[in-house]
Amino acid sequence: MKHYQRQILLSAPPAVVYQALSTPEGLRNWWTQTCDIAAAVGGQSTFRFGEHYKVMQIKSLLPGHEVRWHCVRALINVDAFTRKDEWVGTDIVFKLTPQPGGKTRLDFEHAGLTPALECFAVCERGWNLYLGSLQSLVETGQGRPHLPAAASCCSA
Repeated sequence: MKHYQRQILLSAPPAVVYQALSTPEGLRNWWTQTCDIAAAVGGQSTFRFGEHYKVMQIKSLLPGHEVRWHCVRALINVDAFTRKDEWVGTDIVFKLTPQPGGKTRLDFEHAGLTPALECFAVCERGWNLYLGSLQSLVETGQGRPHLPAAASCCSA
């Protein structure tokens, strides 16, 4: 069964895209501001979306070419889901290919995220949203990451 894949032409050079995919500042500016980012292969990064989270082990960091993660822990806390850790064991790959005019072709795949999973529709919408945020970040300097819930101004 086919897993989630997208190809996007980004109006930014591979070095800029790689920085957005591999640094705390980059990841916080397009995916989620509540994350702890490892800097080396073998390290684990945690990405939080409110009560949901994903823990990714870094499998590959090839500057300007590739970022690859393997999900080792996850919680997608949706009441309707019988399995809330469907991302565990899946792989996320960002492949960067230079294009004429200082652009980058991003070949993205979430291997293991297939229509057979309960979370597929929710995660497909999420990836579409956040890959658009990545594109906005590298092209304009402004992404649309998940923001932490604001504390109530008037709580007693």
